[in-house]
Amino acid sequence: MRRQIEWAMWANEQAVASSFILISGGIIGVAGLFKGWEFGIYGIIAGILVLVIEYPRGKRKTGNFTLERKWQRPLSRLLNCCGPVTRNYFVRFIMHLILCVPACFILANLLGGVCLFITSMIYMVAAFRGEEWIAVGLEVKEEDPVRELKSFKQPRKPPPRFRGEPQEGDNRV
Repeated sequence: MRRQIEWAMWANEQAVASSFILISGGIIGVAGLFKGWEFGIYGIIAGILVLVIEYPRGKRKTGNFTLERKWQRPLSRLLNCCGPVTRNYFVRFIMHLILCVPACFILANLLGGVCLFITSMIYMVAAFRGEEWIAVGLEVKEEDPVRELKSFKQPRKPPPRFRGEPQEGDNRV
């Protein structure tokens, strides 16, 4: 059996890293008063937007365990409410592709812009493979309507042991 690569998981990790790089590049661009420092402000805002959208991990297609990030459930609920706009990886491909262009107009944001471009290419592969974002941890767990407490008391003496053929004088039958 051949396992397939889940491209969306790679793209998600790449997008989170790209957002941190974009935010830090934007801070450097604004604090350093680079020429075109306004694009540094754009980098900070775009990085925060990408982080909000990409922070919640999607459910894995194969396997049955996906590790959630800390405090991801509120953002998962938000993304789950947006419907196909946030679930479809074609939309994320286009969004990251559009966001990466203005980020490349200033040197401080160039690395973040290139990372977003790579993220968009990975999302394109995931979209062509038919992958889709599914929220983790929002599944409703069905509980049994009848819950019985089954507790057993610990035995106080060992169970009887059979020691071969019954002897004379044994009262075993």
